[in-house]
Amino acid sequence: MVQIQLGPEQPVDPNEDGLGRSTVGWHPGMTEDAAWESGRGIWKLNAGRALNHDEAQIVNPAGRVLAVATITGLSKHGERFALEGELLRGDERVGTPTPTPHRSSCSVAYF
Repeated sequence: MVQIQLGPEQPVDPNEDGLGRSTVGWHPGMTEDAAWESGRGIWKLNAGRALNHDEAQIVNPAGRVLAVATITGLSKHGERFALEGELLRGDERVGTPTPTPHRSSCSVAYF
């Protein structure tokens, strides 16, 4: 599993964000769709390692699961990547503490 831990929400310029987002990061009450869009990219990550995993989990700073998705590929944005995949809406893990706490200072971890 690729796990992405979001930091606090912050604005970004949609013209400079490869995914056209106006904000990135986490905020209370975030929907699964919003968590996936915020968390799937754009990251410095090991592309080969990411593609060796079938699933992505987006978590908040406290380690609570915000969204779960299957990984179907990557899109390249300069030297960085975004995960491509299908959001598993209503996955039973959403809203629960992750069983694999994110111990790294990096936003991306591989389990």
